[in-house]
Amino acid sequence: MYKILAVDDAKDTLMLLEFDLADEGYQVVTAMSGEAALNIIKEQDIDLILLDMYMPGLSGLATLEKIKSTASGQKIPVIMLSASNDEDEIVAALELGADDYVTKPYIAKVLLARMRTSLRLLEKTIELERLANTDFLTGINNRGSFEDLASKAISQCERNQQSLALAMFDIDFFKKVNDVYGHEAGDKVLIEFSQVLGSCFRAYDIVGRIGGEEFAVCMPNVDLSDAHNACERLRLSIENKLVDIGNEQINVTVSIGLTLAQNQELELSDILKDADLALYQAKSNGRNQVVLSNVGNEVGNEVGNQIGDVMDGSLISNEIDTAQDESGYPGIDHEVGVANVLGDNELFKQILEMFYDDHSQDSAKISQAIDSNDHDSIKHLVHTLKGVACSVGAMQLFELAKSLDEAVNRGDLAQYPPLFEPVRTELDKIMKGIENNR
Repeated sequence: MYKILAVDDAKDTLMLLEFDLADEGYQVVTAMSGEAALNIIKEQDIDLILLDMYMPGLSGLATLEKIKSTASGQKIPVIMLSASNDEDEIVAALELGADDYVTKPYIAKVLLARMRTSLRLLEKTIELERLANTDFLTGINNRGSFEDLASKAISQCERNQQSLALAMFDIDFFKKVNDVYGHEAGDKVLIEFSQVLGSCFRAYDIVGRIGGEEFAVCMPNVDLSDAHNACERLRLSIENKLVDIGNEQINVTVSIGLTLAQNQELELSDILKDADLALYQAKSNGRNQVVLSNVGNEVGNEVGNQIGDVMDGSLISNEIDTAQDESGYPGIDHEVGVANVLGDNELFKQILEMFYDDHSQDSAKISQAIDSNDHDSIKHLVHTLKGVACSVGAMQLFELAKSLDEAVNRGDLAQYPPLFEPVRTELDKIMKGIENNR
């Protein structure tokens, strides 16, 4: 049941709205002022707001502006209500973030229809955000979401002078599982592995699927002993677990690379590189073991440089280009995108259509935001594009948007234009490809 907040200083209007909306099955909360509405939004989860334009004290437009200035309020659809048809006021409301505008006295059937439209768009937005942040097969964080959350955890640990551990996991000989038992069996192994992974770490540890059979866990505020014990617990759990694939049961093992960041300023890419080097050593030493990072000693420079290239995206780019050449969608790794929706090619096409509808104007929007030095808009647009790109298999776009996103987070204004140009080129190529496949 959707919860609707109706805001109007006229009691009779609120009573009428409450009657009409309750009759349609909505839960209605009312407020007679902008100040009261803002307090309700802080305390309750609201799905949609009906907001009167003219109110004493805090006006409707002022209330709308305060709502949209908060992260939570930005997501709530707002429909403005007013007896005025003043075009300038309507435009002002829409530019402040209102979703629609209905004149009073309202026609119940029309208002309810517009509410349904706004709520459908809200559902679509929520679903896209979920797709942007979640690995479709396993239900845990995808690579983009993991990196975002881990970067925030690193910053918080630096501020609080706490240590942080990061572990990389690679399921041993996973390709053989797919080759011998089929991809359906491989999917079951990945799902079971992600479930065990979640159970072996703390609720606030950040768990993600980085790609294929590779996973990662970021453990804030932990010492090396506890982090190692958790990884060893996971390793033993996987070693002793049987995965039912229908006619038989199989088991797999996992290699783990673990690193600890402590009392130092580090980027996520550096920490991932350390953990990846340790993972390489675990696999080289015979697999099915946990290895602590010892960068630069037992692992050769050649390996370190190769891993660094992967982190920088050069090796990723080569692999992506090969995959894209075989796809009908330039810029899209079709195999990755379809895998995110459990092999449902038709659903993937629908998701690409949704991606086109929601992001085909992003090049123009980002360009305008850069020109007008609108930092908040740049950050929102680029961050969202980065996450969605990963979910649809646009991995080159993901890497390019990631570089721009990092520059935005640093506030490096001089880097915005040069980093944006390859994003624009790649995004335009992808959008043209989707258009050609319609």
